Amino acid sequence: MFNLYRILLVCLLPGLAGPVLAEREVHVVSVGDGYQTEDHYALPEARLVVDRPSEEIGLVLLDDGELHWKVEATAGTIISEIIRSGPGPRDSKVTLNGIPMAGVQVSGLPLVFRPLGSEFRTLVDAVTDIKKTERLSSLQGVHKATEVPVRVDHIDTRTEGLSRDYLSQRVGESDDLPPKIRDWTRNRGDNTEFTLVFDETGITLSSPTGTRRFAVAPDVPDVFLPAAAVYDPGSQMIFCITYGDEGYLYSIDVQTGAWAVVTSLDEYDAAEVLYDPEGRLLIATGAFSRPGEIKIFGLDGSRSSIFIPTTAFPGLTDLFDYGNEHGPPLTPHVFSNGWLLLEAVARRDRNDPLAGDYRIYAVQVDTGEVRLLHYGND
Repeated sequence: MFNLYRILLVCLLPGLAGPVLAEREVHVVSVGDGYQTEDHYALPEARLVVDRPSEEIGLVLLDDGELHWKVEATAGTIISEIIRSGPGPRDSKVTLNGIPMAGVQVSGLPLVFRPLGSEFRTLVDAVTDIKKTERLSSLQGVHKATEVPVRVDHIDTRTEGLSRDYLSQRVGESDDLPPKIRDWTRNRGDNTEFTLVFDETGITLSSPTGTRRFAVAPDVPDVFLPAAAVYDPGSQMIFCITYGDEGYLYSIDVQTGAWAVVTSLDEYDAAEVLYDPEGRLLIATGAFSRPGEIKIFGLDGSRSSIFIPTTAFPGLTDLFDYGNEHGPPLTPHVFSNGWLLLEAVARRDRNDPLAGDYRIYAVQVDTGEVRLLHYGND
């Protein structure tokens, strides 16, 4: 996919060659739209000043295809490489200290403006691969350029995501977690013998002994938008949850086929649900842009909730185009001693349910503490 990225096109500044320096810095600058000068026949411009004396600099310039990059280097700054890229056509041009730069175009790198989201991870992987480095030195994004130049004058040491494998430093301890959570984490769960299909007219339960259909009873509110369902073989109860409008949490007695409303959700939009038979609790995670909105419903009528922002889950924003689309749901698998095990998967392969980018977290539902336990990048 990134074959073109691997074409390393070097622009050496005449007269600035010097001794071999430390590892080259790699700075990325993204500009959405340039500013239009009085010459309306000229390309819109984006000015960039690189002020890193005695450092060797590689620049990656990203735009949407129609831009004049006017790059200036201060005295003693060595710009040894420039790559211009982006998702648009190759109509942009680059001048360095007024000298046109040829051979700097590489197509296809994503145009990103902040260090979050799946496209940013694609950018980091591609650029660090090209540049043979483990970390970007900085990323700056400007949606609309002005006459004031963007300045590259420091290394960003605070943004973890600039590192290629930043998540390896974020994996938390698990020795103090409940055994149920540690066991599930080691085994990535077990294949269930039961399958549920939930739609507006009812639920189908399939098991090794056969398939049964439980039509929605007329004495409960209509199922508006089915979200998730779970079966507890111990009590032989199905619990299911809907979203949209008021939303409801239903129960179905498999032995009798009787439907009942456990509780109204009061317009809470849930994506997934887990039943904890020990505590007789139903734990739901949020849908759409609020996957960390966790609510716990007791069959005795008790309720509790906590909201954890998406960005508080290490690596979760890597799995989707953060800011432009909703992320994957956080699927609850185990609840024990106040700890909830959650899994997020970017995509599933039907032939290999363990394939695809994934993140596994442990969340303390009383304090909101989040630990990344495992992760995988396909």
